[in-house]
Amino acid sequence: MITHTKRAAPAVAATLLLFAPHAGAQDDTCTAPAAWFPHDQTPPPDDNADFNSNCAFHQWSWQAFLALTKDAGDGKLAFETLIPSANVISSTTSAEAPDLMPRVGKSDSDQAMGEINQAGSLGLLVDQGGRAVYYSQYVDDTFFDFVITEHGFNDPEKLLAASDTLNYPVGALTLKAAWMVVPEGGDASDFYTTEGDIRLLAEDGTGRVVVDPDATATETLALVGLHVVGVVKGHPEAIWATFEHVRNAPNIPPDAAADTPVSLEDFTFYSANTNAAACNQNNAGHLTLASADDQTLTPVTQVCRQFATGGGSDANAANIAALNESVHAQLESGSVWQNYTLVGAVWFSKEDALQPAMLMDDSILTGSVELSNSTIETFTQKTVNENNCFACHNTQAQYPTDAPDRALPAKNLNISHVLVNTYLSNLAAEQ
Repeated sequence: MITHTKRAAPAVAATLLLFAPHAGAQDDTCTAPAAWFPHDQTPPPDDNADFNSNCAFHQWSWQAFLALTKDAGDGKLAFETLIPSANVISSTTSAEAPDLMPRVGKSDSDQAMGEINQAGSLGLLVDQGGRAVYYSQYVDDTFFDFVITEHGFNDPEKLLAASDTLNYPVGALTLKAAWMVVPEGGDASDFYTTEGDIRLLAEDGTGRVVVDPDATATETLALVGLHVVGVVKGHPEAIWATFEHVRNAPNIPPDAAADTPVSLEDFTFYSANTNAAACNQNNAGHLTLASADDQTLTPVTQVCRQFATGGGSDANAANIAALNESVHAQLESGSVWQNYTLVGAVWFSKEDALQPAMLMDDSILTGSVELSNSTIETFTQKTVNENNCFACHNTQAQYPTDAPDRALPAKNLNISHVLVNTYLSNLAAEQ
C-alpha cells in the first residue's frame, strides 16, 4: 500500500529548522537539477561521473534516493524489489523478503556480529508506543552478481583466498531501511507506508526479550530511515548516505547541557522536554516485554540526533540544507517524499584510497564525518569510536567467536557487513 495524500508543506518547514547550517555558511549553489523531476521519472545517478566537489557526493545521494523510491508497481517501491541481503547467504536472487527483524545495537567488540539480528542480546530501538523498530536490508544485482555469481564468496574458502585488495565494482549498492509499526488507528499520513510481515517478540526463561521463531504478524509499516550505500568511480569505500523522516527526532545543540530539554516539541521517537542525558540510552540488560499480546516493550527509547547533518564543515552543512530545500521544492505538491531529508553522506577525501586493515579516522574522511541515522545507529551516536559509518564498516580482520582459527583476514571487501555476515553465517553452518 502506497500512501500519497500527505501533509507536505509543514514538513518542508521542519526540514529547514532541523537541518539548518551554521550561521553565515549558507550556500545556495548545491541544487537538484530539473532533469531529476518529476519523481516518477528520476533516472539513477551516474556512478562513473566525476565526483570533484562536496556537492556532487550529496547530489548522488539524493538522486539515488529518489530513483530508489519510485513506484515500481504492485504496491512496492524500487528499493523493495531489490534482493534482500539475507539472500546473499543463501545465494538466491529471489526478491521475496524474509520476515523483518528488530536490529540489536552495535557491539563494542571488533567483530561485525552486531549486524546479525539477535534480539535481546543488545539494545533495541523502542518507539513511543512501546513497539520495536524493524529493519530490512537489500543489495542490487551488481553487488549480488559480483559476490555470488562471479566469485562464489558464499563459500568461506573462496572468500579467504580472495585478494586483500579486491574491491567491489562501481555500481554495487546496499541499502538498509528502518520501519516503525503503525498502531491501529494511528495517523501515518506523512510517511510512506507498506504492509509487511514481522517476527514477533517473546521472553525466554531468563526474562530476556528474544525473537519468537514461530510467530509472525502482518503490520502496516512506516518508513522512518534509509541508508543508501553505493560504490562510485574512484571511491571503492562507497558513498555512505542516510535519510530520515523529518519528524524522527530533534537535534542536540552542540552546547546543550545534560540536564536541559533538547526540545519542547514531541517527535516520533522523542517526548517533549526530555533532557539530553536521557537521549539514546541503550536499554540492553533492562528491556522487558510489557505485553506479549500487544508486543509492547519497556522502556521506550528517547531518541535525539547527536550531530545535525552528521557533523562536518559549515560548507558541508550548507550544501545539504540547500539541496534538501531544492529537492523538496521540485517534488510534486503533496508528495510524501517532501517529508524525508538527507541527513548527510560520508566518503574518503582521496580517490582509490581504500586499503586492508585501515584505521578509519577523520584524517581520511570528508563530508558528514560524524554521520549516524537516529533510527539505525541510535545507541552509538555519542560514542566517539563508533559515531560514523566507517567506524564499524572497515577493512580490518574479523574474528569468529566460535571459530577463532578461521579468522577472515583484513580485506577491502570487509567494508560490507553483508559479505562479512555471509562469511560468518556460512562458516557457522559448517561447524
